[in-house]
Amino acid sequence: MHQQQIATKRILALDYLRGLSAFGIMVYHMHLFSFGESDANSILAKIKIYAIAVFFVISGTALYEANANSLKPTISSLKIFYLKRFFRIFPLLWLATALTYLLTYRQEMFSLNHLIANIAILPGIIKPEAFEANGAWSIGNELFFYLCFPLIVFLQQKNRWYLAIIGSLSFIVFCLFTFKLLTTTVTLGHQWSVYVNPLNHFFYFIVGIFISILNSKYSMHKLVPYLLIACLVGIFLYPINGEPIVLVTGPNRLFFALLTITICFCFYNYTFSFLPLRIKKYLLYLGNNSYAIYLLHPLVYIVVSKTFASFMFANLYVIIIISISVTLLISNFFYKYFECYFINLGKSIIKKIV
Repeated sequence: MHQQQIATKRILALDYLRGLSAFGIMVYHMHLFSFGESDANSILAKIKIYAIAVFFVISGTALYEANANSLKPTISSLKIFYLKRFFRIFPLLWLATALTYLLTYRQEMFSLNHLIANIAILPGIIKPEAFEANGAWSIGNELFFYLCFPLIVFLQQKNRWYLAIIGSLSFIVFCLFTFKLLTTTVTLGHQWSVYVNPLNHFFYFIVGIFISILNSKYSMHKLVPYLLIACLVGIFLYPINGEPIVLVTGPNRLFFALLTITICFCFYNYTFSFLPLRIKKYLLYLGNNSYAIYLLHPLVYIVVSKTFASFMFANLYVIIIISISVTLLISNFFYKYFECYFINLGKSIIKKIV
């Protein structure tokens, strides 16, 4: 039976894509920490931007797959939904934040706004740039999407045109950021607070929901490999140069967003059954550990680089290789014994509520 025919069945290909995206972001950050920012034409710069977009699209697809039929407009149903999200997201984010405060120091880290955002987490929905854990701004975006998700589902259940309206509005806002609020005359770093606004990325999440809904009606399984290859070639060969801001502004952003969304669609619609079992295991390993890889790799790099700084043989490439290897090992440990512990704790609490 084709995997997407069962709404509650885990879609392994999305785990593969999530894991590959987390690995790509890790490699980008290792290069950034060692050698500085990459030019927009670099594949690493493209991964920096659009691997995060992959997370947002997958989030919309996976959430709708798992909750579209079970989520109801009742207090108990909403409790269950948000408790699951809490125990999946908050514990590791708190741990990564605590370790960030231990391993790094900047004066603004201890400002009242930053402390509130990093302790309470939810204020980071409004100001995701206040998160101190590297990359945690995207978690703030995800939390914003989670808050909106039940309402989106209820409106979709009531009338399918509501979702079309929400999708249209999210695309208009997406274009507003792309063509108006973000400008190529200023670096992306100096516009960071604008870029990380959750409204700037909400369109990706809505598209993820659309992918799940439309897939039950339209099957393009035979065309998927060709679409996927075309998208990857387009991302690699599209000519673009300059500061990474050019990747998220103007027609360039629309082009890369379209390719990113299509890649997510391809992974959702394809089982990759031709892959050897060993390769599938490696991909699933990355997928299972993706959240830990994403949050912990900057901290691992700090520790490794400080540890080996005094060794002459430990050049930057050696530090990068060691950091990636250590991250892949400890992320699995944290997934098994930290993330899964809190996930199961959440399940036991939910059982009591039910």
